[in-house]
Amino acid sequence: MFGVKYVINPYVLSSSAATKNTVIYNAIKDYAVEGDITDSAGNIILGNGSAGVSATAASPENYSYAWLLGYYSVNSGKENSFGLRGNLKEYSRYYLDQANKGATVKLTTNTGLQNYAYSLLNGEEGSITVLENKTGAIQCLTSQSTIDYNVNDTNTLLNTTVESSQYRRGTYEVDPPGSTFKVVTAAAALKKQEDESLSDSFFDYVDNGTYVPAGSDFTITNYANRSYGNVNLESGLNHSVNTYFANLGVKVGGKLIQDMASKFMIGKTIEIPFLGTISSSIDDLSKADTAEIAQSAFGQGHTQVTPFNMALIAQAIANNGEMMAPYIVSSIHSGKLPLYHFFQHKLSTVLDSTVDTKLKAIMHSTAVGYGLNEAQYGMVYAKTGTAECADGRIHTYIIGFTEKYSFCISMNNSGTSETLWGTARQLVNYLNQIAAK
Repeated sequence: MFGVKYVINPYVLSSSAATKNTVIYNAIKDYAVEGDITDSAGNIILGNGSAGVSATAASPENYSYAWLLGYYSVNSGKENSFGLRGNLKEYSRYYLDQANKGATVKLTTNTGLQNYAYSLLNGEEGSITVLENKTGAIQCLTSQSTIDYNVNDTNTLLNTTVESSQYRRGTYEVDPPGSTFKVVTAAAALKKQEDESLSDSFFDYVDNGTYVPAGSDFTITNYANRSYGNVNLESGLNHSVNTYFANLGVKVGGKLIQDMASKFMIGKTIEIPFLGTISSSIDDLSKADTAEIAQSAFGQGHTQVTPFNMALIAQAIANNGEMMAPYIVSSIHSGKLPLYHFFQHKLSTVLDSTVDTKLKAIMHSTAVGYGLNEAQYGMVYAKTGTAECADGRIHTYIIGFTEKYSFCISMNNSGTSETLWGTARQLVNYLNQIAAK
């Protein structure tokens, strides 16, 4: 009976697992010391625990890391209410060494970058995600939602009763991707050109400011009702021309856009060990009418994507078309005894080298248009997006990458994506400083 209750059931029933953990915790809480959590350089993020007293995070990590280490949400049934700290408790609280201290967890993050990115949010609802291009290692994932949450002070968890006000936006917030999705449409178009040996004239379009998909009465316009005349793929992405990408999406076809989105993991689940599962959704465009294809092609429609997935899109393009599996826990050890190690691996092959090279070229000229010029910032590639959400919110993004890092800056209520240009320049400047060390 003991074996069933405390050995077998905890592996199959969450309620039994909770009961087992409660029994263990009550037995050891007076003498156990919570293990440390460090960043990639070995700097302590959460530590200095003592017998019966939880470990703590120093300032400013108690705020900048709060959404990663643990958080509370009013509708906590939807989100993991513990974050990394809760998910790692089997190691950090229950796996004790001879000194009764839990295992040490080493993350992939850069604490200086994490703190700096948190400061760039400036108290506004949003998130900043930074990944290492070649490995998928999470260098930074900072979030801000309604209130400042101090992971050491449980009273700060009760400062709001607004549903979902305190969840980790980078991994759980799902909204239309806006014009960042034009990168996906561009990739699908470039692949079609390559597969069918089409000339560059395939990308030519004359824009008069409006586009009505065939067989519909739905009119698509450009931002500020602008018209651009003769447009090709590069100028279309540079100026984020809605009508151009609506037309291009219909020419490419729903199936090819759907296939490319799937390669970028849109509509699939992505597991980040010890952190959670990233989910997104997209309608089956292979069965959609022209109006739905046209809207989806420039980032509206019914597509719902997390900012983290957008960062992965940038990472895949940066990494020559190979999307790496993301991870934030690199290793866990107790003294010299290794308990866990993440092995880097590919998540998806998205693009071949020819398509990837062409896509990088137009993303670079687009980034230059945002003020990320090569002379000052080196080679930077980027695309912004402004999403009109169903509840009237305007959600803005900028995705991009440098030679070493990829990123997504996401703001929940910032008007237009142009407001993120300055933030992106500051972030890229900091990333270049890290890379130069």
